[in-house]
Amino acid sequence: MTVDALAAGYADFARLLASSVPEARLHEESGVAWVDTGVQDSTFNFVYGNSLSEDELDRGVGRVAAHFEERGLPFRWTIGLLGEPQGIATVLEAHGMRLDEQEPGMLLEPGAPKAASVPGLEIRPVTDAELLRQWMWAWGCGAPDDVIERWYEVYQALPYGPDGPLRMFVGFLDGEPVATVYLHLAAATGTVHYVVTRPELRRRGIGAVMTQVAVREAEASGCRTVVLTASPYGVGVYRRLGFREYCQADTYVWWPETGPGEVSA
Repeated sequence: MTVDALAAGYADFARLLASSVPEARLHEESGVAWVDTGVQDSTFNFVYGNSLSEDELDRGVGRVAAHFEERGLPFRWTIGLLGEPQGIATVLEAHGMRLDEQEPGMLLEPGAPKAASVPGLEIRPVTDAELLRQWMWAWGCGAPDDVIERWYEVYQALPYGPDGPLRMFVGFLDGEPVATVYLHLAAATGTVHYVVTRPELRRRGIGAVMTQVAVREAEASGCRTVVLTASPYGVGVYRRLGFREYCQADTYVWWPETGPGEVSA
């Protein structure tokens, strides 16, 4: 269930990018599908469908790698969600990709406990461009301005807001944006992304509260399943909120020779 839900979320996000970002295109060839947005960030260029057999694997990976090399764009390929053949990691590495993240896929169990409140924390849904900029500033945690601007340009084109499939929330303390979360709704599943707290305010329970806001939004929207992938910093928080590990998602990334020039969170 967790694997299917996470894989469906990747595919739906690819379609959202292709329908919203001006230069974005979906590419579907025999056994493999990917999205190319033209954006210099691997977050927005990725493989979302893979039914390659073991015999087709090297050729298929080579096609995708050649496409992005010709375009001079970074891209990512997450394995563990699409039933890939054994040995895919070796093939990805042979085509110049490197392991970037290893994250457990987690599913919210019924009867999850509630997070304690955080005094003074005000959480607002992102409904306009100004709140979206504040979300980006809190998410960036000191990331270079060009990276934050790149993300802003992509997300301002996407269908965020209370009626859209992307429900973004920003947490404020003393009027300053300090935390983020967003929920991606697709096919009765809510996928929680980017639970981020400014470094100087971590370990105060803010991330747990932000996660629970996304969970409540998913439940109110009729989702039967809530899933996420967890960074090493977040696993313990999510376990305490009732999420349990069900799969492993390993993300490989390729960058042009100019280097990454991006961040992940």
